[in-house]
Amino acid sequence: ALFSLLAYQAVHPTTMTSFVRLNVGGREFSVAKSTLSRHPDTLLGQLVTNESTAEYQQIQQGQPVFIDRDPALFSHVLDYYRDGLPLLIDASVDTRKLIREMRFFGIDVSESDLQGPPPSEQERASRRDEAMRRVANKVALGLLVQVRREISIHSYAEVPYEELIIAAAEWVGGPDAAEIKAFPGDIGKVAMLFGMVRQEVKGEARGFYCSLIPLQNKRVAVKIYRPDR
Repeated sequence: ALFSLLAYQAVHPTTMTSFVRLNVGGREFSVAKSTLSRHPDTLLGQLVTNESTAEYQQIQQGQPVFIDRDPALFSHVLDYYRDGLPLLIDASVDTRKLIREMRFFGIDVSESDLQGPPPSEQERASRRDEAMRRVANKVALGLLVQVRREISIHSYAEVPYEELIIAAAEWVGGPDAAEIKAFPGDIGKVAMLFGMVRQEVKGEARGFYCSLIPLQNKRVAVKIYRPDR
């Protein structure tokens, strides 16, 4: 059987080529014909399906086809043929260049088709903190609207906070802010959030002190006053 196969290859050297050799920017890649043929309407798909091209004949003879493109990005092009979308990329990849490269090969992709590595714990913590700060600022503005009338001297009010927190989290948006929407059910988390709200109120109402005390009935005692009063 082995002798027969070798004899067949000797007589038909072009028909047994199952891999494609591509020289991309001076670096050689090998990929299965069957992989490229999954997307026959793309540039690389045409190399193995369009028999009228010179490149098709080169491939049949086992010769490499030269493509003057960036070899550092070409592995991502092959990933599309192997695994489809989304494309998994490292944080160091320039997405603009990658999208341009993919489109050169006839592959229509956008930013939403590119998936970077999951954020580190430090990055997730930083993102949560930023979402908390933005929600706190929005809640602070909402509280000031409700107690603004007498702010020239001092102001005190007990304000329902559940709707304020939920509305602020929806305004900020995103998965981290979505978690904050559940805070009204946890007095400890409410107290943590209002620690940040107090700082935001001081920033918005300069020259005034602010006291915020979460109460058990989903209300917050708000006192805004001048330090000399």
